[in-house]
Amino acid sequence: MNELVIRPLTVSDAGKVYALLKASFSIPGEYEDTLNNLSNPLTRAIGMFDGDDLIGYGAFWLLMEEAHVTHVAILESLRGRGLGKNIMERLIQHASDCGARFMELECRRGNATALSMYHKLGFLRVGFKKNYYPDTNEDAVVLALIALPAPNFENDPFLTKE
Repeated sequence: MNELVIRPLTVSDAGKVYALLKASFSIPGEYEDTLNNLSNPLTRAIGMFDGDDLIGYGAFWLLMEEAHVTHVAILESLRGRGLGKNIMERLIQHASDCGARFMELECRRGNATALSMYHKLGFLRVGFKKNYYPDTNEDAVVLALIALPAPNFENDPFLTKE
């Protein structure tokens, strides 16, 4: 494995993002959904690259003071190495840097590994969504992080620099 690089994603990365989503989720959505998400001004998306290969992806929508996590995915062969935690830590800091005051996400009730990671990062269980996932009718656990780190607005990679 080369030195990993994490950088903001653009629409030119949509093919790689969609391939990772298809490999990671039973319902990845359509390619057009990925393209629309990456071109949406509310979306903040980052990718973890090993050379030219996208091995990790995370995104959230910035909705006023809320950062709503839409996806976190790590290439299956590289899971269990802390890469998902690294992506989440970056997303949390990015959310703070661009003005979010809290972060929220849904996670499959049966995904013990992800739930454990989110709890270690300080997320609290705030509710459930019954039969949220249509492929299995599995419930979603709703998690919220209510204490984001201090912002450093100068570090927001999504701001246009003059």
